[in-house]
Amino acid sequence: MATEMRKITVLKNIKTSKTARINLCKYGDVKAVSKEKTIFPFTNDVASEVEIHTKLANKNLSPKILDFDTALHSITFEYLGGSNDVGNYDEQFLTKLGKAMKNLHLVDFQDTAIGSFQQKIDAYRQIFVDSDDSRVLAGFELFDSLYDSSNNLVFCHNDINASNIFYTNDIKLIDWEYAGANLPIYDIASIIKSLKLDEDQTQILLDSYDIKLDVTEIKSFELLISHVEYIWQTALNLHID
Repeated sequence: MATEMRKITVLKNIKTSKTARINLCKYGDVKAVSKEKTIFPFTNDVASEVEIHTKLANKNLSPKILDFDTALHSITFEYLGGSNDVGNYDEQFLTKLGKAMKNLHLVDFQDTAIGSFQQKIDAYRQIFVDSDDSRVLAGFELFDSLYDSSNNLVFCHNDINASNIFYTNDIKLIDWEYAGANLPIYDIASIIKSLKLDEDQTQILLDSYDIKLDVTEIKSFELLISHVEYIWQTALNLHID
């Protein structure tokens, strides 16, 4: 159910994209961030995002939701201090990031209505049902080869990149548009690919997460992520057009 939102005073636009308009604002007298979402069949709706943030509240992994309106597709979050300029991927940062990912992947999502990555891929398949785009088809083929079992699904962010990581003393993640049940290696590979981690940095991340992954397997998922990014952008353009 939508809440009765307090007066929001927009201070400045932070980012406008095809999926959302993000503003720095005042929520009453409190500094906050508001997001007006554009809903697509492959993104989480407002109700799902609220459920996700509520689930993560005790984990301190995401900003708290101050208010929301499902009818207007809008959410207001607490303002995060610190920075998402995480260009210095030192041992301390990578260790905290690995532990944060482990904490995220231990979240119990079985009692929620949060969907799976498989369902998002199926939504893409419906969009491209008659497509002959070789890159799109290669992405679906690679997905099918890597996801022959769903026994080890955990709660994943599914879109971790440098712009979605806030770092002060703790790690917090923003932009849960694509979150849902997935294999943990997908988030790990997203970090390695997006942050361009070298072998030593990757090992620090894996050690702090306490997981052993084969380099070849990581590379396969990095390739899948590249395909998904292409499919996502192509699908987005089709819906905008």
